Amino acid sequence: MLSDKGFNVHLVTITNTIGYKFKAQLLNLGLHKNERNDLLNKARRLQLFKTYLKVQEIDIVLDFRMRKSALKEFLIQKFLYRKVKTVYMVRSSHLDYYFPKTSTLTRKLFETKPICVLTEGIKLSIEDRFKLKNISVIPNAINLKDYQESYAIPTHIERKYILASGRLIPGVKQVDKLIEAYAKSKLPQVNIDLRILGRGETLDALKALAKKMGLEKQVVFEGFVKDPEPYVANALYTVLCSKFEGFPRVILESLACGTPVVATDCPTGPAEILDGTNGILIPHNDFEALTQAMNKLAFDEELRNQFKVSSRSGICKFDALKIANQWEHYLNQVYESY
Repeated sequence: MLSDKGFNVHLVTITNTIGYKFKAQLLNLGLHKNERNDLLNKARRLQLFKTYLKVQEIDIVLDFRMRKSALKEFLIQKFLYRKVKTVYMVRSSHLDYYFPKTSTLTRKLFETKPICVLTEGIKLSIEDRFKLKNISVIPNAINLKDYQESYAIPTHIERKYILASGRLIPGVKQVDKLIEAYAKSKLPQVNIDLRILGRGETLDALKALAKKMGLEKQVVFEGFVKDPEPYVANALYTVLCSKFEGFPRVILESLACGTPVVATDCPTGPAEILDGTNGILIPHNDFEALTQAMNKLAFDEELRNQFKVSSRSGICKFDALKIANQWEHYLNQVYESY
């Protein structure tokens, strides 16, 4: 997106794992990580990164790291970022990922630093908890032009289904709660399956839960799917019941495919995307209401079609062309005033 606006973009990764396409020059620090990941190895990688910033004449760093250690952040700011403009990115409402828990230390480290977040909800949470003020909001973007009007259904799918997507890790997407809500719904009785895209450490436990409930044939784990659009576009709807989010792309991608959404009003994101014309938003962690909403949208074809008609129009403001303009303005502002 920034490359298309004429920015010279560099991508720095600390792990040797690249899971998506990108337009950028890559510095893969993961290639320089030894098995011990000892202090000396960390120092060498830090020096490599510092040298890279100088040689490449980097103007602005968008820092996506988790920043829990106050001491580590102090050292990075003084050693690594001392001569470079840095924007601290916050991509989740779970602020403990991004700031030390002690408010006083967080204020000292970040009170003069620009912070960029995904939603107004995250901005308000940071302001309330840490009393930081230099916060801007730029949401996730989506290239609407990349999505077709229709997709052929995957050949192995024979029955109607609803869809959930995401990394299967503890305490975030709450897929176990979703399976329980699905089990209590009317959907299994009429052979509407629950298909789940994604992989992670809780996969085996989730499979065991589905089997325990007698749903091993109706809760289908598809694993990681590189091109999920055919699955999304042909679902009755997408469902999301996360404990917390940032700005869930799964909702944007579903609506871009013309597929409505049932989501809980977790902090943050769903309420800023679902406006009543493109899906159903229910109270956070109200799994009884989730079951009811799943039933309603599964059996009310007229409502689903109404949501489908307005699904794409409701997210036009998140189109990549518009968000790219916001980024261009913001980065120029940071460069001139930081």
